[in-house]
Amino acid sequence: MLTVYDTHATGLARREGLVTLDANTVWLDLLNPSTDEEKHVEATLGIDIPTREELQEIEASSRLYQKDGAQFMTATLVTKIDDPWPIVSHITFVLAKERLITIRYSEPYAFFMFAKRAMANQVESQSSPAVLIGLLEQIIDRLADLIERMQGEIDQLSQTVFGTKQASKANGERFDLALKTVGRQGDLTTRARESLLSLNRLLTFFATACDARGEDKIMRARIKTASRDVGSLSDHLNYLNGQITLLLDATLGLINIDQNRIIKIFSIVSVIFMPPTLVASIYGMNFHSMPELSWEWGYPMAVLLMIASAVGPLLLFRAKGWL
Repeated sequence: MLTVYDTHATGLARREGLVTLDANTVWLDLLNPSTDEEKHVEATLGIDIPTREELQEIEASSRLYQKDGAQFMTATLVTKIDDPWPIVSHITFVLAKERLITIRYSEPYAFFMFAKRAMANQVESQSSPAVLIGLLEQIIDRLADLIERMQGEIDQLSQTVFGTKQASKANGERFDLALKTVGRQGDLTTRARESLLSLNRLLTFFATACDARGEDKIMRARIKTASRDVGSLSDHLNYLNGQITLLLDATLGLINIDQNRIIKIFSIVSVIFMPPTLVASIYGMNFHSMPELSWEWGYPMAVLLMIASAVGPLLLFRAKGWL
């Protein structure tokens, strides 16, 4: 779908389809574009629009380049952050003279929010660089929301891991849930870090392009502020990664302790029943020369001896603090 945004005094105006561009057109948004839409934009602007396959094949070191007088910037961004499992998609921003072209195959909520605010004249959107920095600021805000949500989930996970439940079954369920949550948070951290790294490189390239285009100080200040925000989020993400590593080590350690406790119980039970088993084995041999076989009190004595041999180690273990 091709969506064209034109500048007006009251904000951006939206048009859809293979429309004719005019002097007020500032932003062309290609969402899952068809072949006809790609050819229409290429013929109108005189640039080569990368296809979806080309976006996926572009090396990470080659996603920022200049060609035919236009700046091509491809970023790897986390989308659908409100879903349990956000996804990563490639989005290309092209600054071609006085127009911005975005090529995307996902629907980040940041694009919807910026377009809504721009059409209501709530943000600066009278030039293609202003639209681009506005989109990037909205994307950074959404990443900040994701990291904030991750912080809350990690805090809740910490309470789960270091809870005081004593039942073995409850502990098993708790550790199972903790490991799944740790794995999910680790995956989200990796994706968010990849997005922030991509945004940081894109902002650096964008700042250089703005200097070459002779943009004003306000634009350069906004880019610098966005870069600082990305740096702050990266630092906070590193802190969260440390917490995730700590929780992973703690969870594995607690699982090991819980398993050792169970094995210790089985070991103690085995030791307790070894002496009675020995007594029962001795008096189960049925040799004719065994004097206790014909003794009237032989059976009660054997039972008492088995009980004493079981209680003795139990008392010893309790005195040693092993139970």
